[in-house]
Amino acid sequence: MSEPDIGAADAVEIGSRLAGARVVAAQPARSGGNNRVFRLQMAEGPPLALKHYPSDGRDRLGQEYDALTFLSRHGIASTPRPVAKDKEAFCALYQWFDGDAAVLHPQDDDADQLADFLIELQKLRGAEGARTLRNASASIFSPEEAIAQYEQRLDGLRLASDDHPDLRAFVDGSLVPSTAAAVQRLRRRYAELGRDPAEDLLPAHRALSPSDFGLHNALRGQDGRLRFIDFEYFGWDDPVKLVSDTAIHPGSDLPEVSANRLIERLSRAFEAGDDAFAIRRDVLYPVFGAIWCLIVLNAYLPESRSRRALVAQGGDLTVRLAGQLDKARRLHQTICQRDPDLTPR
Repeated sequence: MSEPDIGAADAVEIGSRLAGARVVAAQPARSGGNNRVFRLQMAEGPPLALKHYPSDGRDRLGQEYDALTFLSRHGIASTPRPVAKDKEAFCALYQWFDGDAAVLHPQDDDADQLADFLIELQKLRGAEGARTLRNASASIFSPEEAIAQYEQRLDGLRLASDDHPDLRAFVDGSLVPSTAAAVQRLRRRYAELGRDPAEDLLPAHRALSPSDFGLHNALRGQDGRLRFIDFEYFGWDDPVKLVSDTAIHPGSDLPEVSANRLIERLSRAFEAGDDAFAIRRDVLYPVFGAIWCLIVLNAYLPESRSRRALVAQGGDLTVRLAGQLDKARRLHQTICQRDPDLTPR
């Protein structure tokens, strides 16, 4: 259960207390399914951002605040600087970034800006405080963990698909066969190389990952540069998952050319220190793609947050679910186009 949502008056009171300075007004901004953000106008000085987190059993506040504290301490200026937090009120105060949602007006250099940030992030893997950071949300450190996550999500969706013939047809006729081929190839490749797909990735080869990263969580300033927000899932992860998730994420909807550019640049960076990176990328990319198809289809799960968000938006739920299914179909097609051997015959 989440704590009751807070209003502007609550934001003014909490913000004034955390800032130790008077807040003149609080304006709701960038609200989403997982949190709510207010722009605080201060009596003196620049505006600040107050973020209210749900109490859903996961320490979103702590994970994000620790991550942004770490990044700020080591000179990263494209993420918000933390100011103060109140765990009891489920709120934290951050630097405010002006800017438009980057995803609304994509630019040709977006893939390079995303890659630049992630490459810069990896320079902090050995920095003070890095080893005490948590694992990223839904982190994966072996191919078998990725397969297990796919199967777990698939089992849940199959239960929901009984009442949706179109969903069942896509899952059983397209998604499952292509992913089965990908998993078979993965295990065969690992056997050929004498590797154990259940063996955890060495800590030295892990990546610092925002986990939920892309244009959907970026603001574009007047200078055209991207600033990145929402680090509730930040932590250690397999760099293959980081690369795949960033390229595939439907929230960014990167054109094929941009996604390939991103994969190319990040792959070069990670291959330099991990001679098995390319092997893992080639066999795991379609598995992560299948996981993203299932995430898109979460709206079919009766108790999912994405379904509640669709209901809150109003309109015909049946039409909205059909839209998610169409999105999953297109995403699956993109994955298969990249790897034609997986296309169901």
